[in-house]
Amino acid sequence: MASRNRNRVAPKEQNAWNIPVQTKSESDRQPARKPSTANGSKSGAAAAAAATSEPAGMSSSKIPLPSSMLKKSQEKFNQVQRQHAETAKKYAAEYVSSEEEEEGEDTSGQEAGAAASNDAATRNILGDVLKNYHGAEADVGKTQEYLQHLLESRNAVCLICIETVKRADRIWSCAACYTFFHLMCIQRWANDSMSMKRINHEQQEGYYNNRGEYIPKPALDVHWDCPKCRREYEPEAIPRHYECFCGKEREPNAHPWLIPHSCGEPCEKQLNPACGHTCRLLCHPGPCPPCPQTVNVSCRCGSSPVKTIRCAQKSWTCARKCKRKLACGIHECGAQCHDAGQCPPCQNRSKQPCLCGAQTKEVNCHESRWQCDSVCNKPFPCGLHHCEGVCHAGPCGPCPLGLPRSCPCGKTETRAASCSERIGTCGDTCEKVLACGQHLCPERCHQGACGNCLELVPKVCRCGSTKKPIVCHREAICEGRCKRTRTCGKHQCNRKCCDGQCPPCDRVCGKTLPCGKHKCSSLCHQGPCYPCNQKSTIKCRCGGTVAEVACGRERKANAPKCKLPCRAASKCHHPNTHTCHPGDCPACVLPCGQPNDTTNCEHPCRAKCHDAVQVVTREKNFKPVGPWDVPKETVEVKTLPHPACTVKVPVMCLGGHETADWPCSSSKPSSCGRQCGRLLKCGVHRCPLACHKVTHRASTTQDSRCEPCTAGCTLPRPEGCVHSCALRCHKPPCDPCLVSIKSQCYCGLTQVFYKCHEFYPTGMEGKEPEELAELARRRESFLSCGQKCIKNFPCGHRCTSICHPGRCPNPEQCSKKVKVACKCGQRKVEVSCKVARATPTLDCDQQCEAVRAQKQEEQERKEREARAEEELQNQRELEEYERKFGKRKHRERKRHQVQQEEKGTHWAVYVAPVVAVLIGVALYFLFVQ
Repeated sequence: MASRNRNRVAPKEQNAWNIPVQTKSESDRQPARKPSTANGSKSGAAAAAAATSEPAGMSSSKIPLPSSMLKKSQEKFNQVQRQHAETAKKYAAEYVSSEEEEEGEDTSGQEAGAAASNDAATRNILGDVLKNYHGAEADVGKTQEYLQHLLESRNAVCLICIETVKRADRIWSCAACYTFFHLMCIQRWANDSMSMKRINHEQQEGYYNNRGEYIPKPALDVHWDCPKCRREYEPEAIPRHYECFCGKEREPNAHPWLIPHSCGEPCEKQLNPACGHTCRLLCHPGPCPPCPQTVNVSCRCGSSPVKTIRCAQKSWTCARKCKRKLACGIHECGAQCHDAGQCPPCQNRSKQPCLCGAQTKEVNCHESRWQCDSVCNKPFPCGLHHCEGVCHAGPCGPCPLGLPRSCPCGKTETRAASCSERIGTCGDTCEKVLACGQHLCPERCHQGACGNCLELVPKVCRCGSTKKPIVCHREAICEGRCKRTRTCGKHQCNRKCCDGQCPPCDRVCGKTLPCGKHKCSSLCHQGPCYPCNQKSTIKCRCGGTVAEVACGRERKANAPKCKLPCRAASKCHHPNTHTCHPGDCPACVLPCGQPNDTTNCEHPCRAKCHDAVQVVTREKNFKPVGPWDVPKETVEVKTLPHPACTVKVPVMCLGGHETADWPCSSSKPSSCGRQCGRLLKCGVHRCPLACHKVTHRASTTQDSRCEPCTAGCTLPRPEGCVHSCALRCHKPPCDPCLVSIKSQCYCGLTQVFYKCHEFYPTGMEGKEPEELAELARRRESFLSCGQKCIKNFPCGHRCTSICHPGRCPNPEQCSKKVKVACKCGQRKVEVSCKVARATPTLDCDQQCEAVRAQKQEEQERKEREARAEEELQNQRELEEYERKFGKRKHRERKRHQVQQEEKGTHWAVYVAPVVAVLIGVALYFLFVQ
């Protein structure tokens, strides 16, 4: 059963609680452990493949094998590897959690998705549990570390059944060590423990001790304890229900994003030490963190102002010194801030007499009242006797012999005449209780102490095997020898009448100690002997320094540190400068200093000494038998050649632009990468090549190796000229530009032609304003066609000037004839355009007024005729409506009855026509719509 359980616990690829765990690198998760089951299986498969692929006696051979054998070995290794990988996946899917056992094996895609969310899930779970804690990070560190270990350790194992505690199991956790157990396991453990204690109590019996007293068996104390920390619990504390960690909820449901066996509610346990506050974390395993609440308290000595601190700290210490008076009442405390009543004793020293004043010595201030060992010996007031008390303070009191006294047995009391008178015996039997506490003294009243009890009483011996009468003051001892084995476990007790408390073995052990040189001199004992307490000497490599170590540790102890120079022969051309040391000499760190034959320069080699350097070499022609086979490495001490000289020497570049310090081994002129920059023969451009070799490095003009100028003219053209110079690169000035330019005139009707150099002459920069104005007039003459302008004035008439730029001049002097009328348009006059702009309208005369009145009268007449015609049309439509929809006359049927004519007119005769008219109007509007 135990082996089966171990096999089930072994696979650790999945968390036993099925909680997403923060992934770590293989080196962090298993720094010094053996490989897991899967890895171990792979390595075992590799070893098996290696054993099968290499014949006996040829495992270390380096003879190349045929390609067919290598192929078979590789195929066998891959097959074994696949088998072990499938086995590992099977174990991982089988023992992940109880939910997965019920639902079956998870797919590989679900496992990959769960592994991808491990990191975020762990942070979310811990963040949710600790989100309500607002204390310092150091206070919650212990609880957070416990939770982190719980989620990542993958070792949640019940210590009773050695089974994994899964997230769906019903558990109980100890209140002291917070260890998990299955609920059924801890119940069985508690019941079994109490049953065993009851059985042991029933088997116990009372016994008689060496004095013959009966010792009853102890009272029954039934309790059970935690299997790990051994904390005792009462029988009523046996868990009966599965509860969450905080105890609020019974049978908590498993939630995928909560800590297993947690209810997800605030913990609210009383914090320890008790401060009145409760835990603010969510329901969690392990101890609650210290109280994060803040309180306002003063320092321990009370001299500092109130300060806000964490409730878990309770108090704080200031930097001031306590000024309370010490117990001596003279000196102040002077210690750093502390609680009241905890001042240390006064440490000031002074000479103080003892209580009786006979001696004086220097003591601490708090020990000023001290008592010597001498007898007081001061005379009593009687002058005959002296005080026999030890050093005391105050008067000695009256002489004790002058007080009422009794005889030695105390039965007769008398008062002597003086303290010098002696009181004799009374002659009666003493009858004082003897030392045994049971019998009385049978002698007559006597001076001094009573003797031993001589009564014969039956006593049981110490071992309880014999009972016989014996003198009361003696112990009953039989002649039997104890056959029990002493604590050493080797020798018998062999003590007469042993009471069961055998003394330790008094023989010498005599075993050879682990050092192999001495024997154990302790009393005979169990277990291994203590290490040898003798000392041995060890020496350094040169023998100049000696140190003592425990005997037997000579080989394992490090050699003593020796400050003498090393005496070993140097492996290089330098003398040894280091001190004595064990093992091989360290590599020489001094500069080589020998001539450098690698670069053949005059500088000595400045590299670290390389006469004796450890060089690791691998076999070049190594052919592995399988992927597990690695080439052997050979470490040899060799003399390496001198490295290239690194002394800095000044070197000028090929073009002579700069001088830089280069290592001596590379001190050849080279290109600096800059542009050559030498002035070419054209006098305008410079050599565009990168720094190159030249004949004279100090020269700044074109060299034979410089690239000749092949560019065209790059001189700036006159302002406005867009044509390039047709000549090759030359010195200024350029020839005048003879290009003909075609352009529109100002009015846009005619194209004009002019030379570029005439319109944009050279050398106009910095000219006088008169010359610039003359150039502007000349340009206007080039762009004017000489015809009449086709533009219109703002008034709409054509400009009268010759083709010109910009706005037309003098638009207000337009003399074109236009007509001007009055407001009614009856009166019209022809005037010039400039006069029309001044007076745009004329004043109306009498003729205009007569025409306006005639027009108004004609308009009123037309309006009256229109209204009359509209009324006539409405009358016609009403008559037509009444003709079509008026009330028809019905014939009256002949009646045989004779109706009596009513007297008077009925009211319906007047109402009926009105109702008919209203209905007709309503129907008319309805049809019209």
